[in-house]
Amino acid sequence: MSYEGGAALSSTLITFLLGLGIVFVGLIALIVIIKIMGAIMRGVGKKKEAPAPESKPEPAAAVPEGNLNEIKAAAAAAIATVLGESVSGIRIVSFKKVD
Repeated sequence: MSYEGGAALSSTLITFLLGLGIVFVGLIALIVIIKIMGAIMRGVGKKKEAPAPESKPEPAAAVPEGNLNEIKAAAAAAIATVLGESVSGIRIVSFKKVD
């Protein structure tokens, strides 16, 4: 089949538009499917969540001041081990309690 003149151009244009349309319809379908699956998974996640029994938080153990240097030394040793450096190369600037 050979096309001449305007027939070749219209055939090419139709093929281009058809391909472009199919791609965008496929992308829109994927977006819709993903949104539906997300809604389903959120619904399943909410159903399986059991309410946690209320428990009183345990009071934080107070660290005596005498042990603070030991805790800093242990933290410096742990950091040095992870980083693969010597303990003398690590300087702890501040030590804060995290709630």
